[in-house]
This record gives sequence, C-alpha cells and structure tokens, in this order.
Amino acid sequence: MPGYYTADQIRAAEEATGDLLTGGVLMARAARGVAQVVLAELRDRCGGVYSRRVGLVVGAGNNGGDALYAGATLARRGVAVQAVLLAPDAAHPGGLAALRAAGGTVVPALDPGCDLVVDAVVGLGG
Repeated sequence: MPGYYTADQIRAAEEATGDLLTGGVLMARAARGVAQVVLAELRDRCGGVYSRRVGLVVGAGNNGGDALYAGATLARRGVAVQAVLLAPDAAHPGGLAALRAAGGTVVPALDPGCDLVVDAVVGLGG
C-alpha cells in the first residue's frame, strides 16, 4: 500500500532544500511539470497545442504561482492562456508577471470554450 506525507512533512522537505526553494528552482520544476502534462493532454484531446485555449483558476500562494509560470510556458508554445485570479491581491507576483509577459491574460471569468482548465486553487496549505 502506498504511503503518504503530511503537509508538515512536505513543508519540512521543501525547507530542507534551502536555495532550491527560496531561489525558485522547485517552483520552476513544478511549473514545467504542469506545462508538460497540459501539452500532452492537448495533443491527445485536440491533436495539437497551437491556438488551443487553456484556462487557469488561480488561488493565492505558491500553487497559484506554479500554474501562472506553467501558463507562461504554454503561452510561449502558442496556447491562448487566460487566468482567473481568485485572490488578485495575493497572486504570485513573479508568476503573474511571467504570464502577462508571455501573452497570457487575466480575465474575470473563463471562456466557456476552453479546451482544458487547470485547477490551481488549493495547494499544500489546503
């Protein structure tokens, strides 16, 4: 039977990485992983990625930051990315800047024609 880790155990493991956590390396890895999964899903479901539409539902904190950075990667690959920020004042600033710089947009509600939606509302803090 597979084991599990508590939120406190994961936080401790992240903190033990030192510069990998504080320097953004872990977030970059998480964002790259999210983007890879989304790209694969778009290829499987839609036959390609260019001009497909992806929505991000973004909460506060690092989980939202992961999604925003992933959205930036997707936008650079030709995906139309839109994000709904559930806590605009608490959105990850670096991730939000990266998304906007890559051509992603912040919207009040997702376009119902999105090909795929990424849930980045609750992370480890949930």
